[in-house]
Amino acid sequence: MEVDKLFHDMVCKQLEPDEVTYTALIDGYCTEGKVKEAFSLHNKMLEMGLTPNVVTYTALTDGLCIYVEVDTANELLHEMCRKGLELNIYTYNSLVNGLCKAGNIDQAVMLMKDMEVAGFHPDAIIYTTLMDAYCKSREIDKAHELLRQMLDRGLQPTVVTFNVLIDGFCMSGMLQDGEKLLKWMLEKGIMPNASTYNSLMKQYCIRNNMHATTEIYKGMCAKGVGPDANTYNILIKGHCKARNMKEAWFLHKDMVGKGFSPTASSYNALIKGFYERKKFSEANQLFEKMRRKAWLQIGKYITYLLI
Repeated sequence: MEVDKLFHDMVCKQLEPDEVTYTALIDGYCTEGKVKEAFSLHNKMLEMGLTPNVVTYTALTDGLCIYVEVDTANELLHEMCRKGLELNIYTYNSLVNGLCKAGNIDQAVMLMKDMEVAGFHPDAIIYTTLMDAYCKSREIDKAHELLRQMLDRGLQPTVVTFNVLIDGFCMSGMLQDGEKLLKWMLEKGIMPNASTYNSLMKQYCIRNNMHATTEIYKGMCAKGVGPDANTYNILIKGHCKARNMKEAWFLHKDMVGKGFSPTASSYNALIKGFYERKKFSEANQLFEKMRRKAWLQIGKYITYLLI
């Protein structure tokens, strides 16, 4: 909306944007997810005889890749090359991200190699993007190999890099490896965040190992890392599954008191858990909360209360 207003004001004042202004507006549209409007400005820019630069094309590429429009992004890449424009590190980052989102990991790796031939060195963002793609395709060994390459090149992994790998290990059932990576992360002086611990706790909850979950949570608090909404939802569902309703109820009240909103599945777990323990007062109290919120999932809770 801000970009629309800015452009409208310029038109009303009969101010003709230059290349820099057009590029800023295009970037703004892409950031807001309005790729169609961004391309409309790009076309208008060409009609005005103005030449888009590498920053303009990078903004458009980034916008396209967010929506996995990789083919169109590649067309833009060829257009850049035809115009003699050299890609920069941000253009490569956008394209690698887009290819990974589209599941074209091999193409993304080839692009990274092309990037090096062109004289650019992949940064932590590109390595992390590729690791994330490998982890999601359950190719953990390849993701781990990229970490080794990254370290050999003197690049410092970020908290996002570690989170991606820890989540990958956890999703593949390799929780001990995930914990080892967390320990190594701490030894390197990189501060974890809630997402780091959430991956481990979620998988331990799925395995109904609430002792391990609690130990991870205690370690998280000891490091001064505060729980986020996802942490609470994971723990609430885990304790409900383990029939620890007293702990689940305490976490629910603590969560709400801190301004976090439980998810539908958390309410689902609490209501079902209380009902199975014949705690009808607590179950009805939560049911009424759900009804006041007018959540669409309310039918599920009616079903649980009647089972």
